[in-house]
Amino acid sequence: MRNLFHLSALFAVLTLFSCTGSEPSKPMCRFSSEVLARLDALQTNSASEVTAAACLIKVDKKVLLIRHRLSNKLDFPGGGLANSESPACAAHRETWEETGFNVEVSQYLATTKNGLALFGCALDAGVETFPDAFDAPPWAKLEVKGLEKVDPFSIDEKSMRFADDLIPLRDGYTQFVINQH
Repeated sequence: MRNLFHLSALFAVLTLFSCTGSEPSKPMCRFSSEVLARLDALQTNSASEVTAAACLIKVDKKVLLIRHRLSNKLDFPGGGLANSESPACAAHRETWEETGFNVEVSQYLATTKNGLALFGCALDAGVETFPDAFDAPPWAKLEVKGLEKVDPFSIDEKSMRFADDLIPLRDGYTQFVINQH
């Protein structure tokens, strides 16, 4: 009986925390040795240009994007660099905050003209089995309306939060696909 009480109390605490929507502890930044080798060049050559970072996550023949709550448009999971954070770690952190996925930043793809460093990020979480549209984690719902898997060649610039991100999305997808094989 005592063990049952302890299990019930534990279950109640876990249920309470799972319903609060509070953000769990952030995972450590994960990036591949290829990204590590290119980070110095990226920071040296374009440090003044890079103000934000994002992940391009390939899922089968689609990419995982967020649906931004305020604009109702698609966007990369990503955001601004914090303090002395590297672009790769900013992409990792922002992707985790907006999607709940602990990706591995595996390839630098490009820097957009708006200063967004775009990285190919590996995700090994079975997302291919999810529907094409699904909920964002509870802690991200202030900014993110939902997550969507989309074919980057079937959308137009009006679908994107920033129209200028469509070409880097398509180019990055193509580059990431080629380099994965």
